[in-house]
Amino acid sequence: MTMYWLLSTNLIALAKTARQRCLWLIFAIASSSAVGQELEPRSYTNVPIGQHFLVVGLARSEGQVTPSPTVPVKDVDLTIDAMAIGYLNTFSLFGSSAKFDLQTFRTCYDGSGVVNGTPSSVSRCEWGDTRLRLSWNIIGSPALTLEEYRREYQPGLIVGASIQVEAPTGDYSPSQLVNAGTNRWMVRPGFGLSYRWQNWYVDMAFDAKFFQDNDNYLGNQIKQDPIYQAQFHAVRYFSKGLWLAFNSNFYRGGESFQNGEPLLTDLENARLGVTLSIPLAAHHSIKLNASRGVITRIGSDFDTVALSYQYRF
Repeated sequence: MTMYWLLSTNLIALAKTARQRCLWLIFAIASSSAVGQELEPRSYTNVPIGQHFLVVGLARSEGQVTPSPTVPVKDVDLTIDAMAIGYLNTFSLFGSSAKFDLQTFRTCYDGSGVVNGTPSSVSRCEWGDTRLRLSWNIIGSPALTLEEYRREYQPGLIVGASIQVEAPTGDYSPSQLVNAGTNRWMVRPGFGLSYRWQNWYVDMAFDAKFFQDNDNYLGNQIKQDPIYQAQFHAVRYFSKGLWLAFNSNFYRGGESFQNGEPLLTDLENARLGVTLSIPLAAHHSIKLNASRGVITRIGSDFDTVALSYQYRF
């Protein structure tokens, strides 16, 4: 199970209208880096049904925000520490393997920048929103128990689809300039393809995030257009549970508006990363992940390292 690392930030300034707009823009840009961090190898691989997974992960991200050239914000540096907790269950859906996962996050961030010529900084910890996802491998992934999987399964082409929902359960105050919670629902449909040949596995995935309006932000309405993402992964298997993945993604979109007026132009980012999975015992494993932004026109340019522990039962 691959965890999402929810990344968010805050730059505190005076509650004047112009600065509120700038600060919300910076928060939106940095929060969108959560999309940029979603390098998820093996999302559409076949997994035996009847399996349960618990995951705990830690991640650190350091980097800068590149806002629109017209925005009076500069020298934005952020350090974000996140803890993720998740649960995943695999089951049969119309004869093919499927999985359901639930994730929540605790994020601590330190940031500084200059807004309208005034230095601003923050250091705070908050809970982010909760994410639930259903994934279903429609083609090439029969529902098999662990014993049947080991005895019968022949890997090949898999075609799958998923739907994720983000519920507004995180910390949020309508009178606060920036919050880890978003006070809106998000829906993320996606589909993907994967293929394994001997010790190599490749996959690609495509998805879009659609956002509900936030109608209670300092008395204003915030609207954001969808964000579209493509991911590509190549995985080399060495032995049971030991593999190395080379990851990449690209995303754009997310133009934002406050009370109908343009607030944030389209984001455009690309990232590269690696993931190493190491088995510790029959039911225990760890994953190490590192990624770096390689193209940042508008958005967050973070270097991220993460460690997660997974227990299967």
